[in-house]
Amino acid sequence: MEGEPISPAEKRADWISNKILSSGPKPKMPKSVRNEKKQTTKMGRAAAKAPKWVRDIAAAKFDPQGQRQHREWQLGTFGAASPVRKINPADYLASKKVSG
Repeated sequence: MEGEPISPAEKRADWISNKILSSGPKPKMPKSVRNEKKQTTKMGRAAAKAPKWVRDIAAAKFDPQGQRQHREWQLGTFGAASPVRKINPADYLASKKVSG
């Protein structure tokens, strides 16, 4: 194989593999740091899924002067607070008598 022309792609692959192999194995983090990082990530995910009343209590406990704004703007209003649900009973009964 000596003396044969090498394609540019092969040269590039050899150079990359030499760079990767010469750097050695990736150093591992200590187990305590890994576990702490994993726990922090898990707690952050759980906190994001918590209901509003839990977040309000936690925010008041840890940051009493803080701005407690949640992602309610994504939810909209449903149920009794919805403007669609606010129906005047007199208007409803009058429409029933006209159609019925």
